[in-house]
Amino acid sequence: MPQPFLTTVIPVYNGERYLSATLDSVAKQTRPPDRLVILDNCSTDRTEELVKSHPTLKVEWRRNETNIGLLSNLNRALEFASETDYLHLLMADDLVLPTFCERLVASMDSIQGRALGYSFNETIDSKGVQVGPAKRRPSLPPRKLSLNEYLTPQSELNTVLLPAVVFKTNRQPAPCFFQDLPQVADTLLLGEWAAHCRNIVEVSEYLCQYRLHPFNTTSSNIKSLQFWVLDEWRVMQAISKLIDEPAFNHWVRSQKLKGLFAARSHVKVRFMKKEQPDFARLIKQAAVERVGSFYWTAGSIVLFARDLLWRFSGTKHLMENAVK
Repeated sequence: MPQPFLTTVIPVYNGERYLSATLDSVAKQTRPPDRLVILDNCSTDRTEELVKSHPTLKVEWRRNETNIGLLSNLNRALEFASETDYLHLLMADDLVLPTFCERLVASMDSIQGRALGYSFNETIDSKGVQVGPAKRRPSLPPRKLSLNEYLTPQSELNTVLLPAVVFKTNRQPAPCFFQDLPQVADTLLLGEWAAHCRNIVEVSEYLCQYRLHPFNTTSSNIKSLQFWVLDEWRVMQAISKLIDEPAFNHWVRSQKLKGLFAARSHVKVRFMKKEQPDFARLIKQAAVERVGSFYWTAGSIVLFARDLLWRFSGTKHLMENAVK
Protein backbone atom coordinates (compact mmCIF):
# COMPACT_ATOMS: atom_id res chain seq x y z
CA MET A 1 0.00 0.00 0.00
CA PRO A 2 1.54 3.38 -1.01
CA GLN A 3 2.27 5.84 1.76
CA PRO A 4 0.01 8.90 1.93
CA PHE A 5 1.06 12.14 0.35
CA LEU A 6 -0.99 14.42 2.60
CA THR A 7 -2.23 13.37 6.02
CA THR A 8 -4.75 15.33 8.07
CA VAL A 9 -5.03 14.43 11.74
CA ILE A 10 -7.90 15.66 13.93
CA PRO A 11 -7.45 15.24 17.70
CA VAL A 12 -10.84 15.33 19.42
CA TYR A 13 -12.58 14.99 22.75
CA ASN A 14 -16.37 15.27 22.94
CA GLY A 15 -16.53 17.08 19.63
CA GLU A 16 -20.18 16.55 18.68
CA ARG A 17 -21.02 20.30 18.71
CA TYR A 18 -18.73 21.26 15.83
CA LEU A 19 -17.01 18.15 14.45
CA SER A 20 -19.52 17.53 11.66
CA ALA A 21 -18.83 20.99 10.22
CA THR A 22 -15.09 20.37 10.49
CA LEU A 23 -15.38 17.04 8.67
CA ASP A 24 -17.56 18.65 6.00
CA SER A 25 -14.87 21.25 5.40
CA VAL A 26 -12.36 18.44 4.80
CA ALA A 27 -14.76 16.65 2.47
CA LYS A 28 -15.09 19.81 0.34
CA GLN A 29 -11.36 20.14 -0.32
CA THR A 30 -10.41 20.51 -3.98
CA ARG A 31 -7.34 18.46 -3.12
CA PRO A 32 -8.47 16.22 -0.23
CA PRO A 33 -6.01 14.56 2.14
CA ASP A 34 -4.93 11.05 1.18
CA ARG A 35 -5.28 9.97 4.78
CA LEU A 36 -7.64 11.34 7.44
CA VAL A 37 -7.00 10.20 11.01
CA ILE A 38 -9.21 10.93 14.03
CA LEU A 39 -7.44 10.64 17.40
CA ASP A 40 -10.29 10.32 19.88
CA ASN A 41 -9.40 11.08 23.50
CA CYS A 42 -12.06 8.85 25.10
CA SER A 43 -15.08 10.93 24.10
CA THR A 44 -18.31 10.24 25.98
CA ASP A 45 -20.66 11.93 23.51
CA ARG A 46 -21.66 11.12 19.90
CA THR A 47 -18.23 11.86 18.42
CA GLU A 48 -17.60 8.30 17.19
CA GLU A 49 -21.08 8.02 15.68
CA LEU A 50 -20.67 11.32 13.80
CA VAL A 51 -17.29 10.31 12.41
CA LYS A 52 -18.23 6.83 11.30
CA SER A 53 -21.52 7.94 9.74
CA HIS A 54 -20.04 10.71 7.60
CA PRO A 55 -21.46 10.16 4.12
CA THR A 56 -18.33 10.75 2.03
CA LEU A 57 -15.14 10.63 4.09
CA LYS A 58 -13.02 7.55 4.63
CA VAL A 59 -11.73 8.01 8.16
CA GLU A 60 -9.10 6.15 10.15
CA TRP A 61 -10.58 6.04 13.66
CA ARG A 62 -8.18 5.68 16.60
CA ARG A 63 -9.35 5.84 20.19
CA ASN A 64 -6.92 6.28 23.08
CA GLU A 65 -7.16 3.77 25.91
CA THR A 66 -7.33 6.64 28.41
CA ASN A 67 -7.81 10.40 28.12
CA ILE A 68 -4.25 11.66 27.76
CA GLY A 69 -5.11 15.36 27.51
CA LEU A 70 -5.10 17.68 24.51
CA LEU A 71 -1.37 18.34 24.28
CA SER A 72 -0.43 14.66 24.51
CA ASN A 73 -3.03 13.89 21.86
CA LEU A 74 -1.52 16.59 19.64
CA ASN A 75 1.88 15.00 20.17
CA ARG A 76 0.41 11.69 19.02
CA ALA A 77 -0.66 13.51 15.86
CA LEU A 78 2.91 14.68 15.28
CA GLU A 79 4.06 11.07 15.33
CA PHE A 80 2.59 10.70 11.83
CA ALA A 81 5.27 13.04 10.45
CA SER A 82 7.54 10.22 9.28
CA GLU A 83 4.67 8.48 7.47
CA THR A 84 3.68 11.28 5.12
CA ASP A 85 5.06 14.02 2.90
CA TYR A 86 2.72 16.68 4.29
CA LEU A 87 1.08 16.77 7.72
CA HIS A 88 -1.90 18.92 8.72
CA LEU A 89 -3.23 19.12 12.28
CA LEU A 90 -6.84 20.30 12.27
CA MET A 91 -8.71 21.05 15.49
CA ALA A 92 -12.17 19.52 15.81
CA ASP A 93 -13.95 22.89 15.95
CA ASP A 94 -12.09 24.78 13.23
CA LEU A 95 -12.70 24.84 9.47
CA VAL A 96 -10.62 24.93 6.30
CA LEU A 97 -11.94 26.52 3.11
CA PRO A 98 -12.12 24.35 -0.03
CA THR A 99 -8.78 25.30 -1.58
CA PHE A 100 -6.77 25.15 1.66
CA CYS A 101 -4.97 21.84 1.03
CA GLU A 102 -4.46 22.53 -2.66
CA ARG A 103 -2.92 25.96 -2.08
CA LEU A 104 -0.69 24.93 0.82
CA VAL A 105 0.69 21.78 -0.78
CA ALA A 106 1.36 23.56 -4.08
CA SER A 107 3.19 26.37 -2.27
CA MET A 108 5.84 23.93 -0.98
CA ASP A 109 5.98 21.47 -3.86
CA SER A 110 9.37 22.59 -5.17
CA ILE A 111 11.04 22.80 -1.74
CA GLN A 112 13.56 20.10 -0.85
CA GLY A 113 13.63 19.11 2.82
CA ARG A 114 11.41 20.27 5.65
CA ALA A 115 9.18 23.30 5.17
CA LEU A 116 6.32 25.04 6.94
CA GLY A 117 3.48 26.68 5.04
CA TYR A 118 0.56 28.63 6.44
CA SER A 119 -2.43 30.64 5.29
CA PHE A 120 -4.19 33.58 6.90
CA ASN A 121 -7.19 32.86 9.11
CA GLU A 122 -10.51 34.38 10.09
CA THR A 123 -12.42 34.05 13.37
CA ILE A 124 -15.96 32.68 13.52
CA ASP A 125 -18.36 32.28 16.44
CA SER A 126 -20.19 29.20 17.66
CA LYS A 127 -22.74 29.54 14.84
CA GLY A 128 -20.10 29.91 12.13
CA VAL A 129 -20.67 33.66 11.72
CA GLN A 130 -17.53 35.68 11.09
CA VAL A 131 -16.37 37.83 14.00
CA GLY A 132 -15.42 41.35 13.00
CA PRO A 133 -15.31 42.85 9.51
CA ALA A 134 -14.98 40.64 6.45
CA LYS A 135 -11.41 39.88 5.45
CA ARG A 136 -10.04 40.68 2.03
CA ARG A 137 -8.82 37.68 0.11
CA PRO A 138 -5.82 38.93 -1.86
CA SER A 139 -4.67 36.93 -4.86
CA LEU A 140 -0.97 37.37 -4.17
CA PRO A 141 1.48 34.57 -4.89
CA PRO A 142 2.93 32.65 -1.94
CA ARG A 143 6.05 34.26 -0.51
CA LYS A 144 9.02 32.76 1.28
CA LEU A 145 9.94 34.27 4.63
CA SER A 146 13.30 34.32 6.36
CA LEU A 147 13.38 32.60 9.73
CA ASN A 148 13.76 35.94 11.55
CA GLU A 149 10.88 37.45 9.59
CA TYR A 150 8.65 34.56 10.63
CA LEU A 151 9.82 34.36 14.26
CA THR A 152 9.45 38.06 15.05
CA PRO A 153 5.61 38.07 15.20
CA GLN A 154 5.69 34.64 16.87
CA SER A 155 7.83 36.09 19.67
CA GLU A 156 5.25 38.89 20.03
CA LEU A 157 2.46 36.28 20.28
CA ASN A 158 1.01 37.43 16.98
CA THR A 159 1.02 33.77 16.13
CA VAL A 160 0.19 31.72 13.10
CA LEU A 161 -2.87 29.53 13.72
CA LEU A 162 -2.01 25.84 14.05
CA PRO A 163 -4.86 24.51 11.82
CA ALA A 164 -3.77 27.03 9.15
CA VAL A 165 -0.36 25.31 8.96
CA VAL A 166 0.79 22.43 6.78
CA PHE A 167 4.14 20.83 7.61
CA LYS A 168 6.27 19.47 4.78
CA THR A 169 7.92 16.70 6.77
CA ASN A 170 10.39 15.23 4.27
CA ARG A 171 9.17 11.94 5.79
CA GLN A 172 11.30 12.62 8.85
CA PRO A 173 10.19 12.36 12.50
CA ALA A 174 8.90 15.53 14.13
CA PRO A 175 11.88 17.67 15.25
CA CYS A 176 10.00 18.95 18.31
CA PHE A 177 6.78 18.41 20.25
CA PHE A 178 4.20 20.37 22.21
CA GLN A 179 5.32 21.34 25.69
CA ASP A 180 3.11 21.62 28.78
CA LEU A 181 1.88 25.14 28.00
CA PRO A 182 -1.90 24.79 27.59
CA GLN A 183 -2.53 28.27 26.20
CA VAL A 184 0.57 28.94 24.09
CA ALA A 185 2.08 25.53 23.31
CA ASP A 186 1.20 25.94 19.63
CA THR A 187 3.06 29.28 19.44
CA LEU A 188 6.26 27.72 20.75
CA LEU A 189 5.91 24.54 18.67
CA LEU A 190 5.47 26.53 15.46
CA GLY A 191 8.51 28.64 16.31
CA GLU A 192 10.73 25.69 17.13
CA TRP A 193 9.56 23.65 14.12
CA ALA A 194 10.30 26.56 11.77
CA ALA A 195 13.87 26.66 13.06
CA HIS A 196 14.31 23.15 11.60
CA CYS A 197 12.88 24.06 8.18
CA ARG A 198 14.62 24.91 4.95
CA ASN A 199 11.82 27.28 3.95
CA ILE A 200 8.78 29.00 5.46
CA VAL A 201 5.99 29.93 3.07
CA GLU A 202 3.12 32.36 3.60
CA VAL A 203 0.01 31.87 1.48
CA SER A 204 -1.70 35.25 1.68
CA GLU A 205 -5.27 34.01 1.47
CA TYR A 206 -7.81 33.53 4.26
CA LEU A 207 -8.22 29.76 4.00
CA CYS A 208 -8.78 28.74 7.63
CA GLN A 209 -11.44 29.66 10.19
CA TYR A 210 -10.79 29.61 13.93
CA ARG A 211 -13.92 29.03 15.97
CA LEU A 212 -14.24 31.12 19.13
CA HIS A 213 -16.79 29.59 21.50
CA PRO A 214 -17.46 29.09 25.24
CA PHE A 215 -16.22 25.49 25.22
CA ASN A 216 -12.72 25.96 23.77
CA THR A 217 -9.58 25.70 25.89
CA THR A 218 -9.12 29.48 26.12
CA SER A 219 -12.31 29.77 28.16
CA SER A 220 -10.83 27.58 30.91
CA ASN A 221 -7.21 28.75 30.62
CA ILE A 222 -8.07 32.36 31.54
CA LYS A 223 -8.75 31.12 35.06
CA SER A 224 -5.08 30.19 35.50
CA LEU A 225 -2.34 32.75 36.16
CA GLN A 226 0.28 30.29 34.92
CA PHE A 227 -1.48 29.32 31.69
CA TRP A 228 -2.90 32.70 30.74
CA VAL A 229 -0.12 35.06 31.85
CA LEU A 230 3.17 33.51 32.95
CA ASP A 231 3.45 31.00 30.12
CA GLU A 232 3.14 33.86 27.65
CA TRP A 233 6.28 35.47 29.03
CA ARG A 234 8.11 32.14 28.94
CA VAL A 235 7.24 31.59 25.27
CA MET A 236 8.11 35.16 24.25
CA GLN A 237 11.57 34.67 25.75
CA ALA A 238 12.04 31.20 24.25
CA ILE A 239 11.17 32.25 20.69
CA SER A 240 13.24 35.44 20.84
CA LYS A 241 16.28 33.27 21.57
CA LEU A 242 15.75 31.49 18.23
CA ILE A 243 16.17 34.77 16.34
CA ASP A 244 19.70 35.14 14.98
CA GLU A 245 20.72 38.79 15.31
CA PRO A 246 23.48 41.02 16.73
CA ALA A 247 23.60 41.48 20.51
CA PHE A 248 22.38 45.09 20.39
CA ASN A 249 19.40 44.16 18.18
CA HIS A 250 18.54 41.38 20.60
CA TRP A 251 18.69 43.82 23.53
CA VAL A 252 16.33 46.20 21.72
CA ARG A 253 13.99 43.31 20.98
CA SER A 254 13.99 42.22 24.63
CA GLN A 255 12.96 45.73 25.72
CA LYS A 256 10.14 45.74 23.19
CA LEU A 257 8.90 42.38 24.44
CA LYS A 258 8.86 43.67 28.01
CA GLY A 259 6.64 46.55 26.97
CA LEU A 260 4.40 44.27 24.93
CA PHE A 261 4.01 41.79 27.78
CA ALA A 262 3.17 44.66 30.14
CA ALA A 263 0.53 46.02 27.73
CA ARG A 264 -1.04 42.57 27.26
CA SER A 265 -1.13 42.11 31.03
CA HIS A 266 -2.81 45.51 31.44
CA VAL A 267 -5.58 44.37 29.09
CA LYS A 268 -6.04 41.20 31.14
CA VAL A 269 -6.19 43.22 34.36
CA ARG A 270 -8.96 45.34 32.81
CA PHE A 271 -10.76 42.20 31.67
CA MET A 272 -10.71 40.67 35.18
CA LYS A 273 -10.87 43.75 37.40
CA LYS A 274 -14.63 43.93 37.81
CA GLU A 275 -15.50 40.25 38.20
CA GLN A 276 -12.28 38.96 39.81
CA PRO A 277 -10.36 41.87 41.41
CA ASP A 278 -8.05 39.59 43.40
CA PHE A 279 -7.02 37.76 40.24
CA ALA A 280 -6.46 41.09 38.49
CA ARG A 281 -4.07 42.10 41.27
CA LEU A 282 -2.18 38.82 40.88
CA ILE A 283 -1.78 39.45 37.16
CA LYS A 284 -0.34 42.91 37.82
CA GLN A 285 2.02 41.59 40.48
CA ALA A 286 3.30 38.79 38.24
CA ALA A 287 3.85 41.16 35.30
CA VAL A 288 5.71 43.74 37.39
CA GLU A 289 7.95 41.03 38.82
CA ARG A 290 9.00 40.04 35.29
CA VAL A 291 9.36 43.36 33.51
CA GLY A 292 9.71 45.94 36.30
CA SER A 293 7.73 49.05 37.23
CA PHE A 294 9.11 51.13 34.36
CA TYR A 295 7.76 48.82 31.67
CA TRP A 296 4.51 48.30 33.57
CA THR A 297 3.96 52.08 33.48
CA ALA A 298 5.10 52.28 29.85
CA GLY A 299 2.64 49.55 28.94
CA SER A 300 -0.15 51.56 30.52
CA ILE A 301 0.78 54.66 28.52
CA VAL A 302 0.91 52.73 25.26
CA LEU A 303 -2.48 51.20 26.00
CA PHE A 304 -3.97 54.62 26.79
CA ALA A 305 -2.62 56.06 23.53
CA ARG A 306 -3.95 53.11 21.54
CA ASP A 307 -7.42 53.42 23.09
CA LEU A 308 -7.44 57.14 22.38
CA LEU A 309 -6.53 56.52 18.76
CA TRP A 310 -9.24 53.87 18.38
CA ARG A 311 -11.81 56.12 20.00
CA PHE A 312 -11.21 58.87 17.46
CA SER A 313 -10.98 56.44 14.53
CA GLY A 314 -14.16 54.63 15.54
CA THR A 315 -12.43 51.22 15.69
CA LYS A 316 -14.00 48.69 18.02
CA HIS A 317 -11.55 46.76 20.21
CA LEU A 318 -12.50 43.15 20.88
CA MET A 319 -9.48 42.42 23.12
CA GLU A 320 -9.22 39.24 21.07
CA ASN A 321 -5.41 38.95 20.93
CA ALA A 322 -4.93 39.47 24.63
CA VAL A 323 -7.73 37.18 25.73
CA LYS A 324 -6.83 34.26 23.41
